[in-house]
Amino acid sequence: MRPSTTGRTDGAALVARLEGLPFTKLHKRIVAIVATAYLVDAADVAILTFVLAPISAEFHLSALQTGSVASLAFVGMAIGSAGAGWLSDRFGRRPIFTMSMLLWGFASLLTAFAFNYESLLACRFLTGIGMGAELPCAVALISEYLPARRRGAYLGSAQILVVLSFLIAGGATLVLDWRLAFVLMFVLSMFAFVVRRGVPESVRWQVARGRIDHARATLARFEALAPAGTPPATVELKTPTAHGPLRDLFTGAQRRRTATAWAMWFFQLLAQYGINIWIAKLLVDHGASVAKSIGTTMFMLAWGIPGTLIACYLLERLGRRPVYAGAAVLTSAAALWYGLASSSTWALVAGCVMNVFLAAMTAGVNAYTPELFSTGARATGAGTASAAGRIGSVIGPLVVPAVLVAWGFTGTFLVLALCFLVAAAVVLLFGRETRGEVLENLTE
Repeated sequence: MRPSTTGRTDGAALVARLEGLPFTKLHKRIVAIVATAYLVDAADVAILTFVLAPISAEFHLSALQTGSVASLAFVGMAIGSAGAGWLSDRFGRRPIFTMSMLLWGFASLLTAFAFNYESLLACRFLTGIGMGAELPCAVALISEYLPARRRGAYLGSAQILVVLSFLIAGGATLVLDWRLAFVLMFVLSMFAFVVRRGVPESVRWQVARGRIDHARATLARFEALAPAGTPPATVELKTPTAHGPLRDLFTGAQRRRTATAWAMWFFQLLAQYGINIWIAKLLVDHGASVAKSIGTTMFMLAWGIPGTLIACYLLERLGRRPVYAGAAVLTSAAALWYGLASSSTWALVAGCVMNVFLAAMTAGVNAYTPELFSTGARATGAGTASAAGRIGSVIGPLVVPAVLVAWGFTGTFLVLALCFLVAAAVVLLFGRETRGEVLENLTE
């Protein structure tokens, strides 16, 4: 149901009141709950980096089969992201968010009981659908509650959760075998019930769907927690006409923004997962023990935390485009340095530097993506952009073995470095700056 003209006027006033509120306890609770849910989802994604080697050994997988296990999960994530984004725009952020967590949690439990290569593929595909479905719901929900003055920093800081998820996943695989690690992921997915009880539906989504009374009731919960004497909102908002989630992605100037988002995600994740999903196994192939390769990978990934913090500071001062493009160029240079490293020591240094800039790059794409789409199509836009990235994630792990054979370690990282440069060029040439602007005023 779409709002009438009167409903759009009333809805715009409600969104303006939401945007003008101070950061209340309810804002903080939503951020904390969604961040925790995102952390456990990311841990399930990250865990494959550390268990790929022992799984490959147990099932006697070839290099192609090993890559297929990783890639099929990303195929599922692409389907889940695109499908759940559309469902979230139609039926609400919160219910699809909750169901996505239950789906990937159950599929992780099934993975723990995989008995051969084929059953493992099926389980990881189903897990991927659930994991991919969570991202657009979380991004849309949290971006629609954050005021413009805080949105970039908070969305960008989600990358810290991704880094922490790799550290949690790596730590879990040091003390648990790979089957018990997936059982742990199932247990963590039960946090979905906290999401269901603790997170209200998006006011902006309720307004966009014409549910003005529901939006008014939800907003009242925030206003009840605002300090006495909070001044009335003075934010001026545009009220773009919605045509439906899919049509909105390709209407007028939105086509360019949609293409920009898709290209950013595709080229970044192709290179990023081409590096990350194989990095621990490549260390094993070069003589390191599984435990040592996991420890080294965790150490390098931890450097993403300072990279994210720096990016979050700069996102609200310099803007989304320069931070993302600059981080992408520096990531490209660091990736090439990693490939050219002449010793294990220099490889470690280059890997740490690369993760600083890669984390900053990811903070930028996390902040920028939901700002490129209107409320009626935000989850669909973020979901399809993520799906484009997951297609890149499928290609990356599959291409790396072939490129390694043909061009060696240095040539492989040169190709991956070029992908980061393409992502930077797309944003500089076709992106628009969104820093400090209210979401409703970004859709012209």
